[in-house]
Amino acid sequence: PQDCKAFHDAIARVVVPAVGRLSEKRKRGLSLDSLRVWDDFWHLRPDALGRAALKPFESIAQLTAVAEGVFSRLDPGLASHYRLLREEGLLDLEARSHKAQGAYEMELPASRRAFIFTTAVGTHLDVMTHLHESGHAFHALEASRWPYHYQSMLDAMPIEFIELGSMAMELLGSPYLGKEHGGFYTRAQVAQARQQELETILEFWPFMAVVDAFQHWVYENPDAARDTRQCDEVWASLQRVFRPHVDWSGIEDTLHLSWRLQEHIITSPFYYVEYGMAQLGAVGVWANASTDRRGAVKAYRRALSLG
Repeated sequence: PQDCKAFHDAIARVVVPAVGRLSEKRKRGLSLDSLRVWDDFWHLRPDALGRAALKPFESIAQLTAVAEGVFSRLDPGLASHYRLLREEGLLDLEARSHKAQGAYEMELPASRRAFIFTTAVGTHLDVMTHLHESGHAFHALEASRWPYHYQSMLDAMPIEFIELGSMAMELLGSPYLGKEHGGFYTRAQVAQARQQELETILEFWPFMAVVDAFQHWVYENPDAARDTRQCDEVWASLQRVFRPHVDWSGIEDTLHLSWRLQEHIITSPFYYVEYGMAQLGAVGVWANASTDRRGAVKAYRRALSLG
């Protein structure tokens, strides 16, 4: 618990002020006095510079062709893994009638393969989701040399490391989405996508701290937590500490109730800090790649291969 709380404190000291500075820029760009929830919701919010939403592809064939090009620029082994998924029909990516929502990767340890499921419709989020799930697939394929049990992400691999493989691939792959690399975007659009990605990472850490700190309070104060009104107050107070840039005035009742929407709190006690740890690790991989891309990708693959 103390390690988690030290993580929360570091986020409060370093990340929350950085997000505050970004929020001030955002308010100026949108000519707003305050940022409401609908101005600030990840992936749905309006662009502060008035830029059109990115529309990178019109077909799944375009998406997979560019993805294979990205992985080829990163590492021949990763490109080989991806071609295997394409050639063996292990990618179910497009949205269609009666298909379930969501995105995931599933390892297939008996056949030493991986499978990716998404519901892509042509947005930039679809591109980043595909990079993310491909990172999971590479993890499964790199670890496939191990006995059956040790290939299972759910049974044997620590959850914070599972997400490192996928989050790091978002950061490693996204610089190669520009047209000069055979990708979708102009230089300006690459910058737009990069800005969105990095701001989302920064803004995630404070929200993660809210969820994790709330769970620690619940289990440290079981009698108080039996009263949902006290839960509501603690949740709201944590939001004010870690996300003070969001204006909830007039809809405070929604803020107080919103912890019920975070299913991890109900179904998976103490599960959420792992996303923050993995994101920190992914940023470390990206930092390594900024000075030695080849060495960073080699180390990344080596880590994934250890299961």
